[in-house]
Amino acid sequence: MNHHQVAIVTGAGGRIGQAIARMLVEEGYAVIVNDLDPFRCEGTAGRLSAGGGTVMAMTCDVSIREEADHLVEMAFGAWGRIDVLVNCAGIFPNTPVIDMEDDEWDRVYNTNLRGPFMLSRAAARAMIAGADGRGRQIINISSTAGESARTGAAHYCGSKAALNMLTKVLAIELAPHSIRVNAVAPGIVVDQVYERASPPDDPYVAALLAGIPLGRTGEGDDIANAVRFLISPDAEWITGEILHVNGGSTAGRVTLPPSQF
Repeated sequence: MNHHQVAIVTGAGGRIGQAIARMLVEEGYAVIVNDLDPFRCEGTAGRLSAGGGTVMAMTCDVSIREEADHLVEMAFGAWGRIDVLVNCAGIFPNTPVIDMEDDEWDRVYNTNLRGPFMLSRAAARAMIAGADGRGRQIINISSTAGESARTGAAHYCGSKAALNMLTKVLAIELAPHSIRVNAVAPGIVVDQVYERASPPDDPYVAALLAGIPLGRTGEGDDIANAVRFLISPDAEWITGEILHVNGGSTAGRVTLPPSQF
């Protein structure tokens, strides 16, 4: 693979976005990293560039149409193509519905759903315009929360459920243009990997850890490796799928004792 292949990663200042951007650099992509936080965005770009990667940083709010369009124009102008888009930007405040303010609901949906819609539309148009017979990919970073509700996360769960359906619609609509669209749905990913033998002090993380059959929390590379598979030739007949990467936490009720019946 060479620098004729180009990727955009949003939310590249976060633990998952950084890992995905690093993986793409390792795979030989030129990468535009995007984040709403300029310090985190430039930091990710600087680290990857220092390691020999071809990386450009662009801070903008992709939930705003003009800024999403400009990000795509920058990538297309710099390298003449876009091969992979990874919509990774996401926020997850925790507030019960009866206490939630309107602007918090709107911020979550703007970041987690409107942003991927705006950028996917802009990127798909550019991908189609620059079509040369090679397939392109859009990867949305969803969440297990898109299928499993939890208290305090009506906006987060709802936005990720909608992102899953957006993924499927895009997969159908863009398939004739050889653009595959899939999602990766992580379980809990934290800075430090915790195992059940040494659970964290945080009771929320400890409770989630107790429900993971493989006995540990995730890390950014777990998600990046799933993206690596989905953009590879090995996945060329996969589109419209939600790939769960969560240590088995959605498989069932691991914390229940064996039944006597």
